[in-house]
Amino acid sequence: MAAKFEDKRIDEALELLNEVAKEKSEELQDIVTEKYGNLKSVLGGLGEKSGRAAQDLFAKGGEEVKEIASKVNESVHKNPWPVIGGTALGFFILGILLSKPKK
Repeated sequence: MAAKFEDKRIDEALELLNEVAKEKSEELQDIVTEKYGNLKSVLGGLGEKSGRAAQDLFAKGGEEVKEIASKVNESVHKNPWPVIGGTALGFFILGILLSKPKK
């Protein structure tokens, strides 16, 4: 303590206030630590659950994409002319659109 007062009662009161403030500070710190720890465990659990769900969805989506690609591949191999004609028509239209002079 920086300054000593002449009246010892003031010193005693200030010391008592410092002790109470220190105790309340420790109590508050304990409460915050406890609540933060609970929050951290709850959020950690949510993160794990959502991460697993995202991985499951990604895996399921990947499987569906593979199945669709396999079906398209089979279809194109069985009858390639519609695909070749559609591709040629698409590039023909793209060429017309890109070749127009700009005003």
